[in-house]
Amino acid sequence: MKILNFNTLTFSFASLILASCNITNDYKNAKIETVIENVKQSNSLRTYDECLNDGYEFDNLASSKKDQAISLYNKSAKILTDCDELIEGNSYLVNNEDRMKNFALSIQNFIKAGDIENGKKNLIKFKKIFDKDLTYKDGSSFIENIETLLNYSNPENNLNSALINNSKIIKSELRRIQYWSKN
Repeated sequence: MKILNFNTLTFSFASLILASCNITNDYKNAKIETVIENVKQSNSLRTYDECLNDGYEFDNLASSKKDQAISLYNKSAKILTDCDELIEGNSYLVNNEDRMKNFALSIQNFIKAGDIENGKKNLIKFKKIFDKDLTYKDGSSFIENIETLLNYSNPENNLNSALINNSKIIKSELRRIQYWSKN
């Protein structure tokens, strides 16, 4: 009987030790997985930042090299669009306002490059992703300015819509187009 109790006690003790080793291994595995995930996020963020730098470099080149501006704006827009796709699954890593501005620049650059289709696609995506609008320094609405540019077909319809929050530059340009289209 004493041997049975001793064996039972030994078995129970050994089981307890093995179970604690298993818990320790699970903890170590979880810790390793967390470190690996942190490294992946760090790499994604680093890649995103490098990507943005490339997009902004092409944007700056486009504004200084007028003879190559169209292709440089297009390249910048494509890069900035790709940058956003890098963080789609981890967008919480990036400040939402900064992400909006970067994505908005891609839309503007597609329009400057004359790629209206991709400008429209990105505007639709912008409106789906973000629940708010950007405001320019003059108080005008980013979305309304871009929609006016993308949907411009009849200058009279756009000019009679006083509720549209367009910038003074766009309103002035629409007036100029309307004036010269009458003559």
